[in-house]
Amino acid sequence: MHCNSRRAPAFSLAISAALVALVGCKRRAPEPQPSTPPSAAPAPVAAAPRCVEAHPGKSFTLGERSADGADAGDDEDDGLDQPALPFAVELGRALPFGDGFAVSALSTVGGKTRAVVALLDAEVGAGKVVELGTLHGDPDPPELAGFESELVALVHDTDAGGELLKLAAVRPGPDKPSVVLGAEIAESRDESRVAGLELGPERGVAIWDEWSLADKHGVIVTASFARKDLSNVTKKRIVSLPSEDAEAPRISRRPGGFWAAWISRSAGPKAKAATPKAAAPKAGAPKALPSASASAEAPEPALVELGERWVSAVPLDANGVAISEPKPITPKNAHVLVFELATGPDGTLLFSWRNDDSAPGTEERQIHLGSVKPDGTVERHLLDDAGPGVGVPAILVDDAPKDPAAAQTWLSLASVSDATRLGALGPSGTLLDSLAAEPVVRSGELIALARGRMLLARPRGMAMELGLVECKPGPAPLKDAGAD
Repeated sequence: MHCNSRRAPAFSLAISAALVALVGCKRRAPEPQPSTPPSAAPAPVAAAPRCVEAHPGKSFTLGERSADGADAGDDEDDGLDQPALPFAVELGRALPFGDGFAVSALSTVGGKTRAVVALLDAEVGAGKVVELGTLHGDPDPPELAGFESELVALVHDTDAGGELLKLAAVRPGPDKPSVVLGAEIAESRDESRVAGLELGPERGVAIWDEWSLADKHGVIVTASFARKDLSNVTKKRIVSLPSEDAEAPRISRRPGGFWAAWISRSAGPKAKAATPKAAAPKAGAPKALPSASASAEAPEPALVELGERWVSAVPLDANGVAISEPKPITPKNAHVLVFELATGPDGTLLFSWRNDDSAPGTEERQIHLGSVKPDGTVERHLLDDAGPGVGVPAILVDDAPKDPAAAQTWLSLASVSDATRLGALGPSGTLLDSLAAEPVVRSGELIALARGRMLLARPRGMAMELGLVECKPGPAPLKDAGAD
């Protein structure tokens, strides 16, 4: 019998001593101590930074920084940036354009809100700001899409008739960029203003959610237009299922067309309760028009609306027409709070989402990753790690990598109260290294990726500072860091 001399809690040591006394186990004699104390165990070596500044000292500031420099300081105690101030520049979508990047934003000057697009050079040390007009109401930043030399914005606005989505082309010139206004798309007035925009080789597609008076729930709508002629827009097409209440759409270009996805929930009793009793219509008959007393406004949403919410996706052709029925790509019993999608280098749809089936006011720390292959095969992975914390997942894909062997897809998790975490993803959406913070990123937001460089945005009081970082994957995660 051998005595175990490993360290143990106090109560375990007492039990072990009693057993030794009962069986007569003799303690091993202590080994002679060396004359020179052994050196202390080496301290754990900090992981090498995965990200560095691509062009140290170069950045572009969108908006006006404070003259007294009050917005320049970082919190040295926790390594976080200062949060953005009220009425500060609000960024929309960022994407590679030309040798640099393009970023849409809202800027408030003199009490007026203006939509702008910033065109940045290759080093993000200089750029030009293009104004798209003064907006009304409480708009979201413009959507933005690019293809080759074309750059198109979808601007949210409001008039007396309701919500508007305005198309505008931004065309760089030798002196200054020009803006060519396109068609205006009328949107039903509701609480949601989520929309998306993408360009293909020939046509572009706009996607948004709106309230359907006929169906008594939210639907996902698309319309397409010629890439070089924004004045001619097709009629609206509903791409979501009649049996589902749909909202918060996203769209991403894929070879031969587009991917579209949104959050779905069962329409069920909500749609039936609003329909007066009547004889069942014949098959194929048009739906009855709403009564004169039906409100043109969508009902006010509940403060807390719990229930199963899943992500549905459908492939669209080059004209933005669905080529199959939408299918759930997350479990239908999920409680999706927020999601993101992007198209991988091989045309695979990559998506991530945060599930929230906990009590109101709390949030799970898990991040889910998944992919949909061109043949329709769905894979899902769970990143079960205490590290992610709160925040919105974002997927960044490098369509034109400088080094084909480098990681082309990254997952970023930004938060207003914690450091931004990021990790490299494989082709099927699996995590290649750890989802961890980086000193050079701190709590900034990574918003675009091209040629191996990530566009990083930091709040600077009323302004936003944009710069570039280069990142390489770190060591592979432990086997139990991610599970199917």
